[in-house]
Amino acid sequence: MFEFISINKPVILDAFLENIETKYSDDLENTSFNLSDVGFDKIGNNQSILGSYTHIKDLCLRLIMKYIPLEKGYSLTEERVGIRYHDYLHAKHMLLYYRINALVEILGRESGIQFYKDFVQYWGKELAKKEQTTTKYEELRKSAVKFWKDSNAFEFGVTDIDERAFLAKFDRCVWHESMKDVDDQELAYLTVCYPGPRVGRYTRQNVWLRRSVTLFTGDFCDELRWDRHVHDEPEQPSQDFSRKMIPK
Repeated sequence: MFEFISINKPVILDAFLENIETKYSDDLENTSFNLSDVGFDKIGNNQSILGSYTHIKDLCLRLIMKYIPLEKGYSLTEERVGIRYHDYLHAKHMLLYYRINALVEILGRESGIQFYKDFVQYWGKELAKKEQTTTKYEELRKSAVKFWKDSNAFEFGVTDIDERAFLAKFDRCVWHESMKDVDDQELAYLTVCYPGPRVGRYTRQNVWLRRSVTLFTGDFCDELRWDRHVHDEPEQPSQDFSRKMIPK
């Protein structure tokens, strides 16, 4: 995002940096997290992460420590450590949520949101230069349903629209739950739900996704996934159809 701002609207970069520093610092008020206690200072030395924005990098890592409680005595290693998926999502999303807030405050709500949406397109194109997922439709359908079921973090139903498209309806979703308590639900939606389908148009070679409603904007979420080599832009089932789907 810093790169996108510096290219497309450099006049606001200093104000943007100052704004998010204030937001991150306010969130960390009355905390005393020390990056060296868990080895996060090693991440701070990596200049490929947030470049030269050392202070913001420090604040980001301390916010991660706040929102992802680590076991006492934890130290950063190559080994994986178990954390709650909800906590991971909350930490990840809060960092972006504050940045969208900053854009809205600096540019005004309508212009700030549009600038963020333009950034999402840029984000997708940049990600696609580095890596594109090649998961086939059958594999994705099977793995997605298994994840939703095994994680115990969703209440959902699934139905096949045809052999190359399926609809999932969510009455509970951990992504929504990770941000459902923030003040601005429209910006929460833009943080959590908006990027995925748009970025996926660049980074997913075989399967695309569309939603007509989410738990931030309605009382359920509908997700249509399809094999893009078979369907161009399939019609989204009606929300009445989705509403009647029974969670399994």
